[in-house]
Amino acid sequence: MTKKIWVAVSAMALSCTGLQAQSQAAKDTMEQYYYRLASSKVTADKDLVTGKMYGLLQSKKENDWMVAQQVFTVLKKKATADSVEAIIKTRFPGGIYFRREELQTIYNATTPAEKEVTYKKWLKKYPVKKFEGSRILYDYAANNVARAFAADRNVKKALYYANQGQTPAWNGEAWAGVAMDLEKNGFIEEAARLYKKALENSLAFKTTRTNEEGARFAAQGYRGYCNSYARMLLLQKKPDSALVYIQKAYAEGKASPSINQNYVDILMTLGRDKEAYEKADEIVQAGTAEAKLKGVHKSLYEKLNPGGKPYEQYMKEVEAEFTKKVIANLKNTIINKPSPAFVLKDVNGNTVNSESLKGKVVVLDFWATWCGPCKRSFPAMQMAVNKFKDNPNVQFLFIHTWERGEEDATAAAKKYVDDNKYPFQVLMDLKDENGSNKVVESFGITGIPSKFIIDKNGNIRFTVTGFSGGNEAAVAELSAMIDMIM
Repeated sequence: MTKKIWVAVSAMALSCTGLQAQSQAAKDTMEQYYYRLASSKVTADKDLVTGKMYGLLQSKKENDWMVAQQVFTVLKKKATADSVEAIIKTRFPGGIYFRREELQTIYNATTPAEKEVTYKKWLKKYPVKKFEGSRILYDYAANNVARAFAADRNVKKALYYANQGQTPAWNGEAWAGVAMDLEKNGFIEEAARLYKKALENSLAFKTTRTNEEGARFAAQGYRGYCNSYARMLLLQKKPDSALVYIQKAYAEGKASPSINQNYVDILMTLGRDKEAYEKADEIVQAGTAEAKLKGVHKSLYEKLNPGGKPYEQYMKEVEAEFTKKVIANLKNTIINKPSPAFVLKDVNGNTVNSESLKGKVVVLDFWATWCGPCKRSFPAMQMAVNKFKDNPNVQFLFIHTWERGEEDATAAAKKYVDDNKYPFQVLMDLKDENGSNKVVESFGITGIPSKFIIDKNGNIRFTVTGFSGGNEAAVAELSAMIDMIM
């Protein structure tokens, strides 16, 4: 039986850092308190929450049983968690558990019409009013139907289901997801309206609705929604308005490659080539420019600097200065501590023992097929692998961990790298009989992607968590780390 993890509190904000990190920042509900105790390294905390969970099992409420099942899972009491799940199935027919089970039939439907029929049957069987405390699943279901219709170019039904949200803090994600599908199919005006609704909703949670449930999650989307809306305005030939929103996106902090590109495109459309070049040059010097922006940067450089030094010479100077800054920064972050030992099989069944890697610089990249930032970092990792492919003293290993729901996580990981033509050696840190991913735990990882650069003596010298874009910068940083400890 496929093991499912049930979350009785908000499911909307789970990310690559998992439930605990979100809970720390969210409103301190009793359930979140339980999860923190269960995740604690203090034995007394675990004992305390174990007792509380047995207390919840005296309740007649299914939600209490669901919380207990989840907490026992976090405590790695697999047998107890499985027993609780089995009792939930028999004691609460037509309840939360089965509502979620049958939600999958909507996802599994293959056509928009089939999804719509299945959704209506599910909604009739599990009406919203019966589940007042857990409405987010209704948002997920309606959004799945909406996106199917959007992909099928049925704008009317896509918009109808996009507006069936029950959870205000998640509405922005719902609208933006449907907008993205409409945009792909050329429905720019309709997509623009949805992106505008998403950013206005997010802004409200960022400013006037900060104390509401899910406010932090809703506010996080503001930068991306502004960027997407600016792109729609540019496509609608409204560059002046587009500039207003791209500046809002840029002001929110470290810009994504998409924001950078849109900003430069908008300035160029307005005929402000000098400003466009200055912005592009700023991005190039920071090492976060992607291929398209580099091409624009080159064109603008040559247009604005006739008779100046050749572009290639200028870029060599920029790259040398960037590398110098990277090395200077890395000197402040270098560490020296023993790396945990491990023995894992790769997706082809070969066993890899970390002891056999002594004498090499090893780059470990912890990832998962469900982790967006992990997958977005792979083009940069591909560049790094290619750069060192002829060096026998450098080895890259990609460790898949924290699998979620796949019948065969190994097959899923192999399929992903094969389909995308990544020649990575992928090791599998699969859950053991207690539900633990032992290797990721031994490294103390709380979020992925996480990278560890290990020297020839088996000591961790650098760690990197997350990926915010900028392939060139990522490769330059990783290359410098490797070179420093060779």
